[in-house]
Amino acid sequence: MNRLATTALTLLLAAASVGASAADTQLAGCAAKRESIRSELHQAQEQGLSDKVAGLTRALDEVNAHCRDSTLIERHNKKIVKAQAKVNQTERSLRLAQEANKEPKKIAKLEGKLEKARAELAALQAQQP
Repeated sequence: MNRLATTALTLLLAAASVGASAADTQLAGCAAKRESIRSELHQAQEQGLSDKVAGLTRALDEVNAHCRDSTLIERHNKKIVKAQAKVNQTERSLRLAQEANKEPKKIAKLEGKLEKARAELAALQAQQP
């Protein structure tokens, strides 16, 4: 094998390993959005879905032009604050219902609502924006 072919093969293998390691890393924020859209776009192109390709191309252009990680983080934090407020309000409602000796059915309903609110809050806290 000549020197040029060896160099080309080495570069090709290096690029493949960099691509594999990049795929192993977890993307977040705008980069994750871009990658998701690119993946869908590639699938739509392979399936020949021209309308979907056009829509995904516009979506990718919008993400490239307007997506900012700081904005995504801010929105995510607002969702967490809102979910925490819902948990707090539901806890307060449950406590008042228990203190007022409301019907067990009403208390059970509030307990279910509180469980759901806590699960939503936990899911938001586990997500990366």
